[in-house]
Amino acid sequence: MEHKKAYNFLYNKCKKEGHNELANHIKQVGPLKLKVSNKTFVTHLSKIIIGQQVSVAAAQAIWDRTKKVLKRNKYKKPNKNLDLQFKTAGLSRQKIEYLNGIIFNKNINALTKNELNKMTAEDYFKLLIDIKGIGPWSIEMSRIFYIGDPDVFSILDLGLKNAHLKIFNIESYTESFYKTFSPYRSYMCLYLWRILEDENVTI
Repeated sequence: MEHKKAYNFLYNKCKKEGHNELANHIKQVGPLKLKVSNKTFVTHLSKIIIGQQVSVAAAQAIWDRTKKVLKRNKYKKPNKNLDLQFKTAGLSRQKIEYLNGIIFNKNINALTKNELNKMTAEDYFKLLIDIKGIGPWSIEMSRIFYIGDPDVFSILDLGLKNAHLKIFNIESYTESFYKTFSPYRSYMCLYLWRILEDENVTI
């Protein structure tokens, strides 16, 4: 099983590199599985948009209302009535614009998870980066929690940075530092988030 291989690899690598505190943390937590989303790609990306720049509690409350709007949406293009429903759900004008750019994107709607899985990381990035509201962090979270890519480390993630600083100094928070944990860097993200006691990270 991949998650057990990841656990053993990361624990042994930390011990070998002398990162004893992190090794002990991994050992204490035990094997962790990537929780891959079973939503449609459009719904998954929409939830990422809603979760940006708001607290976890606020994002969940807004998402609970927004997903009901998405579920009953029968429109073929953006319109004022749908925008009003999104606004009532708690979305800002900017996020409504972002959401419309996703839910009415024909390329995104046509892709299956199997097709997305077959894409290279570079092609996946190119597919999403031109969509308003989707940046590098969103793409990395999507690769972890939608594609289930085991080897993604999001250096832009504030939670990962804060977790790192609980054990290491800021100078070591670099891509090269975490490159050594390839091919299981996504699992390393899970262990780092656990340092912050965020046990149910998923998107």
